[in-house]
Amino acid sequence: MSAQPQLAPAAVAPKTVLASTNPAPALASVPSDAYVHVIASGESLYTIARLYNVTAQAIVSANGMSSPDKIFVGQKIVIPGMKGSGGPKSELKTPTVTATLPESKPTQAATQAPTVVAEVAPNESTPIASPKLIETDTPVNKPLVQPKAEPKLSGADKFRWPVSGRVITDFANSKGTGINIEAPEGAAVRAAENGQVIYVGSGVEGYGNLVLIRHPNGFVSAYAHLKDMSVAKGDVVNRGDSIGSAGMTGGVSRPQLHFELRKGATPVDPVPLLAS
Repeated sequence: MSAQPQLAPAAVAPKTVLASTNPAPALASVPSDAYVHVIASGESLYTIARLYNVTAQAIVSANGMSSPDKIFVGQKIVIPGMKGSGGPKSELKTPTVTATLPESKPTQAATQAPTVVAEVAPNESTPIASPKLIETDTPVNKPLVQPKAEPKLSGADKFRWPVSGRVITDFANSKGTGINIEAPEGAAVRAAENGQVIYVGSGVEGYGNLVLIRHPNGFVSAYAHLKDMSVAKGDVVNRGDSIGSAGMTGGVSRPQLHFELRKGATPVDPVPLLAS
């Protein structure tokens, strides 16, 4: 949705696992009830760690690895803290709706867009190795209760900017996840469109405090690095409602907002979809 939810300076995204023809080594001294994960193509220790809600260093230590990058497809690794039949945490599900936003000019009520600058700060972008946002089992993330009346779109042509500020990391430099907007610490962060809050928490590595909102048009918006969050899972919010304040939680070293728009589960560049 998050984020997930980077930042002192942000860690470099982990290397993707390359296919290998080497046979998977046998695990030494593996407890009989340990949970073993078989590494698949495209996975890294960091994405696997997020999948099971543990740290990459914990996996390295549990398996006696010399480096988190020295892994290969087919390798079997023990997941610390998991027992035999235990599986990965449930991934956050987002609807796959084919609705699209109209491209007509925004209404006069739309918030003026921040200036997008050519200079970006790669070290300040959200360190995301995978676009998946994982839902944690914290009390704040109790099962989502559907509202009595489903939210409806505000009628605006495009999403509103969630906060005013210059874009310091664009979509390309964020590894195709979203944008980072510079904002003073404590600045109000507002919902980009009407919708329902589907995640509130800090369980996604690098995102710090994260809020996800599902919108009636099939999009999900994500707001990461928040200083604080003023909504709860299940809340119905309107376009422009304050959902928290800008901060520097997660993997960033200065106050900012990491903002994402996802069409179903696929990240898209939010700038063309924001009111200008």
